[in-house]
Amino acid sequence: MTSFTFSDDLAPELYPLAWLVGTWRGPGVLSYPGISERGIVVEASFTHDGGPYLAYTATTYLFAGDAPAAEQEFDPLDLKVGEIWGTESGFWRIAPGLEAHPVAGAPADGPAPSALEITLSDPSGLVSVLAGSAQGPRIDAASDWMARTGSSTADISAQRRMYGWVHGTIFWAQDIAGFGHELQTYATGRLARLDAQD
Repeated sequence: MTSFTFSDDLAPELYPLAWLVGTWRGPGVLSYPGISERGIVVEASFTHDGGPYLAYTATTYLFAGDAPAAEQEFDPLDLKVGEIWGTESGFWRIAPGLEAHPVAGAPADGPAPSALEITLSDPSGLVSVLAGSAQGPRIDAASDWMARTGSSTADISAQRRMYGWVHGTIFWAQDIAGFGHELQTYATGRLARLDAQD
């Protein structure tokens, strides 16, 4: 079983998110009404500077070559990328004083859920605030507030995200409501750690 260690300077408030810290890369699939299904590669980084938050950046690339099957083992360094599909950055933090609801699928005998707040922005002019829960090795969050700049073409009104850590791999899913469509799956994938734990 894969494990992780807490770095000495990780703020105690971040212990429920400690398994995210690092740089991750992996394959996925993107598909949405009006967008044909295509393979993607996501590279995500969760870092900290000792404060009670994680800084987050992620870039999604179109796959260049054959994507590994859903259950197939993969080497994150061997994934060939094409053009950039999208990028985003923001901050993740445990929200003190807010009530957290149990995460669906989390073990009943696991740790108590922690309230989570995520702020995200991307170059298309979309800004999102997500609220949710972190419980054990799983995170669920949904949009609490979304805004677009006047020139933004990102017609997205809601989103939902799930991240789960299983034997050293992060499985993730993103649902969106956009471009006149109801909330539904937009992208899914897996991430493997690129950097060694300190």
